[in-house]
Formats: sequence, structure tokens, C-alpha cells
Amino acid sequence: MSLTGPAGNIGDALIRRETLGWASGTSDQLVAYVGDAPDVWLRQLDLPADAIVLRSKKSVPRWLRLLLFAPRRPVLVLEAGEIPLDRGNELRELVFLAETIIVRLKGGVVIRPPRGIRAPSEPALAIHRAAARRSQVTLWRDESTLAVARCGTLAPDIGFSAGIRPGLPWAERSELLVSLRGTRALPDAAWVAAVREAADLAGLSLRTVVQVREDESRAGELARLLGGEFEGWGDTDPVLQEERLRQRYDAAKVVVSDRMHVLVLAALSGAIPVELVPAPTEKITKAFAAIGVHDLSVDSSASDPTRMREVLLPTPERAAEVSERVRLAAAALDDVQQQIRDGVRRVRE
Repeated sequence: MSLTGPAGNIGDALIRRETLGWASGTSDQLVAYVGDAPDVWLRQLDLPADAIVLRSKKSVPRWLRLLLFAPRRPVLVLEAGEIPLDRGNELRELVFLAETIIVRLKGGVVIRPPRGIRAPSEPALAIHRAAARRSQVTLWRDESTLAVARCGTLAPDIGFSAGIRPGLPWAERSELLVSLRGTRALPDAAWVAAVREAADLAGLSLRTVVQVREDESRAGELARLLGGEFEGWGDTDPVLQEERLRQRYDAAKVVVSDRMHVLVLAALSGAIPVELVPAPTEKITKAFAAIGVHDLSVDSSASDPTRMREVLLPTPERAAEVSERVRLAAAALDDVQQQIRDGVRRVRE
């Protein structure tokens, strides 16, 4: 399995842990390539103690040797998430193509969990397509990526399989949460006014939270601008931070973010997800549209205050609509996992 990712991004850890769950028990030995990830990343993934862990690019030749000399019918599982295919990624794609060919020649199975493609360019895209077409399971998390890839099947983002939580009853939920990227410019005064007014109208308190460590300082700035509470990450263990965040989402009516897996976890907890930022990238829009959730993304630079308040004001009907779509997405992912396990078992019998 390829399980790279930054330990400071709980969403990345989440989708890789879910992918690991799909593969657990399908083979006799787990080999995990984690890149430069620290030890805490292994705990975030709940990686089994007996796994062979490969670190850094220097271990790639060993990975290839392990595949070459593995018993027949190995299983190769690539990581979920967004795949950058801009210039400079050709060598990485060639390595994955080589791995795919090796596994197929040995009678094995190649699984590509739901992914998105970012910044496609040639020849990286052509190499990626070649590997995807040679894989038995190739899944994409939105229609536009499926169209670019020209192969494979649409499936919900794997984050939706992270467990639906009942959370608090709607009437007892009391917060509007905000978690924005630290790399974006600070929201303008109209955005701040719209969020404040929506919270006041709904009788909700404002709190900023941190799901990606690099966003911590931005969360502090937003709390000051909004006059809300700031809940940082600080020295909290990442595993505990994830659970603390999920408890916050359990008590929220609305969660505002431009981080996709902040909104995925919020929706799993029964909160209403909203992307309210200038010029949204459409990544969130497309991934949620794939499960039937629409109108959650609003361009704050092109919208008047009334439109911004409208998308932020929570209703139990909207919450119920989102929760039902999330339930169906989770059920679809359960079916996909079972089909994969059945397929692997048939190949390896």
C-alpha cells in the first residue's frame, strides 16, 4: 500500500486509514510505503505493528524488489485523495505504472480507491491513464475527474466511509464552526459580517477549529475578527485532536470551510457543510455533487450579503437532506469495499 501524507492533516490521515481498512486482511503481509511521514502518522493510520514500513524515496527500489519477488497474486492498493499530475510528476507516475504492470503479470490485483486529479498535464496524465486502465479497480470521486481519466468508475470520496455519528439532537446544537485554509487571504468585512449575522439570527455561538495544522494561526485571526472562541491544535496528540474535532462537529449546526474533509466530517456528524470563500476551486462542489449534495459552495466575492446569509442559516430540512445523502454514500462505499474483497478473494483462492 501507498500511504504517504502529512501528519498535520487529519483529513489526509482519515482517507488513508479508510483505504487501509479496505485492504486489511486481503494478504498475508502488509507492506506500507509512508514516504517521510513521522511515527505519529503510523498511529493515525492505525497501522498494524507487524507491517513492513518503507520510508523515504530511497526505499522505492526495495518496494519494487518486494513486488518482483512476492508470491503470486499480490495486492497493490494506492492511496486515496487528490493526485497532482502537473509537470514534474512523470517519474512518480512511471514508478506506479511499473508497479501496476508487475502486479498484473504476477496475477495480482491493483486497487485505486476514489481519487481526484489535479492540474493534469502531459505526459504525466497519459502515464496515469495507462496505469489506471491496467488496474482491476479504478475509482474517481467526481464526474469531471472521470471524464479526464477516460476509464474507471465514479464512487463517493472514501472519507464518507469514516463513520456516521448521531451527534446532538438538532435543537441542542449550539455552534457555527469555521475552519479555513491558512494560505488564503483573510476574508473581507462583508464575509465577517455575514457570518456574524447568520450566527446571531440562528442563536449560535462562533468557534474556529483546526483540522490542518498549518491553518492554526488563521483560525486564531478569524476568531478575533468574528468575536468567537478559538480552539487551537497546540500540543494535542493528532489522534486525540481528530476525536475532539468530531465531537465539535457533533454539536454544530453549520460548519464553514474550504477544506473538503472538514466538510465531509461535519456532514458525517449531522452538521450542514458550507464552503463560503472567494472563488471556490470547485473540488468540494464536485465531490459533494457526486453524492447528490448541491448548493453548498458560494463565491463570497461575487455574492451579496443576503445570499451569504441564506447559505449560512441552518434549517433541520437541509440537515436531514445532507444526512440522507451521506448515508447513501456510506452505504455505496460499503458495497464497493465488499465487491473489492470478494474480487481479491476469488483471485487469490
